[in-house]
Amino acid sequence: MKLQILVLGGILCLGATAPGQTNSQNTKSTQSANRMKRPSALAARITGCVDEQDGHYVIRDVQTSNLISLQPSGTDPDSDFARFVGHQAQASGTMSSGTLTVTHIGQVADMCPIGK
Repeated sequence: MKLQILVLGGILCLGATAPGQTNSQNTKSTQSANRMKRPSALAARITGCVDEQDGHYVIRDVQTSNLISLQPSGTDPDSDFARFVGHQAQASGTMSSGTLTVTHIGQVADMCPIGK
């Protein structure tokens, strides 16, 4: 009789912990799914030549030669990109899908390097 009570108690204890483990696993997979849905924005600092193309401002990264769209964030009063056209500048902000949302931009040189 004692053996039956011990076995029954063990089964009840195992059953009580199983839902907690499943819930933890469900929470982790839900969190992973939510992370995958959000576009990732990474902090970035780009140095390159600023230009205007089709009414949008872009910067060509001097290290990778990639063309990156510039978008003002509204937090930097110096974010008027027009005055940097034809100049080498350094822009920092958050990068997402080939667009840099600029929090700060400053001139590095009066002219862009030849061939860049």
